Amino acid sequence: MKTIVKLVIAILVVSSASLRAQDSYIVTRIKGKVTIEKTGTELKAGDVLQPTDKVKFDTFDSYVISISQNMGRYMIKLHEPPAPETIQLSAYVKDIAIPTKRRSLMTERYRPDETIVSDLRTYFGNDKFTIIGDKVSVPIDPNNYPIDENKFLVFYYRVNNNPVSKKLGYINNNILIDREKLVNTKAGTITQNEIPSVAVYLYERNTRTSEEITKFDLSFVDEETLINEFMTIIPILVKQKMGKDDIKKYLIEYFYDFYGATDSRSIKMFVDDLVDKTVK
Repeated sequence: MKTIVKLVIAILVVSSASLRAQDSYIVTRIKGKVTIEKTGTELKAGDVLQPTDKVKFDTFDSYVISISQNMGRYMIKLHEPPAPETIQLSAYVKDIAIPTKRRSLMTERYRPDETIVSDLRTYFGNDKFTIIGDKVSVPIDPNNYPIDENKFLVFYYRVNNNPVSKKLGYINNNILIDREKLVNTKAGTITQNEIPSVAVYLYERNTRTSEEITKFDLSFVDEETLINEFMTIIPILVKQKMGKDDIKKYLIEYFYDFYGATDSRSIKMFVDDLVDKTVK
């Protein structure tokens, strides 16, 4: 009887340890400065957080991106601004870790085999669109968007509360989106990686009329930064005995979860190249 009791206890201990392991979070990216309150240690990619860890954020907008032991994707962030009398921005991981719910975005918008974009409203969406690197070339359907010297696409946004309009470059049925040209304006220089509320217009010079196609938040992510982030994740996926195709799928889902929509061909080429080079 004692042997049976000991066996049951051992099983419960192992099960409990297993559950705790599944609840831990592997840090893949940090925005701002986030520290473990007990030790004052600043978090970095690759660190592991437990549900009972209390973390401190330098600002309300700071956050941690992580994946759990069962490969779930989580954002660890304060949900609401603290009360005015609160000095420290801190909380327990278990209270603020929120699983992502945007996987349907990839299903709807990931079209790597699409050779030409026939609907820019669907391509950009109306939420967040992120470009990998500093520029992207987008092949568009000339029947739907007959671009020439008289009719062209314009990005309209604000810099220092001043309106800015930028005509998009156009070569051989491809529109060119270039970060350098967008961030440098007469109203000032944009230093952050995001340009909020970018409206896309089809403008006709002769009639001075325009048609709004969509509006979204435009972001840019540095290629080297994204490589480092993915290189934190890939060894974890390899340890889970994922094959190359599953690893590629996971990384693309991860991107759509945390960076929003992007150019499908760009993310596919980026992930294919990285995984093929690093995973044997």
